Amino acid sequence: MEPDKFRESRQEINRMFKNINALIDQNELEASKSCYQEVYSKLDKLKPQAEGEIQERSVKNLGIRINSLLNFIGKLKPPKKTANKDGKTTPKTVIVWDEDLVAKLSPGFLKKVLTNMGEDTDARVCFGTTGKGIRPGYQVEFSNQEKTTFSGSGHSPVKKPLSANSKQISQPFSHGLIDSILRGK
Repeated sequence: MEPDKFRESRQEINRMFKNINALIDQNELEASKSCYQEVYSKLDKLKPQAEGEIQERSVKNLGIRINSLLNFIGKLKPPKKTANKDGKTTPKTVIVWDEDLVAKLSPGFLKKVLTNMGEDTDARVCFGTTGKGIRPGYQVEFSNQEKTTFSGSGHSPVKKPLSANSKQISQPFSHGLIDSILRGK
């Protein structure tokens, strides 16, 4: 092959090699795979056209460099799939607690809530509005205005109180309401 044409082909392959390296750095799995296939086909076309020891050695060295990219491409992870088919993120659903929904909580859960409310009949409980509504976190406000937040799964006190934001905490429910729901079950 004519030395100038060979040099141009070799330089083009080198540019593509750098492109693939950049795609690997950006964690672009599919793009780097397709570019690898393209550069490898160009190298296959260049191999039989190499004339002389220098061109043959140059093609061999290019082949080694390009094959080394396979290790890096193999280590790339595919992008995580989104839950939606259209790629949009779904807004969090907010649970709107009312007496009927509180009554649907399991008796065991409500017993532990009532236990954490103690003997204070003026105590009130507010439930968290995030999650699935099965074992919600809750906050007990006692008659002396003291508030304690509990985890819904272990019913143990947590340091972080539920947000006072009206979207993240329900309306308060009285000790008497929780007790009457339990007596009705």
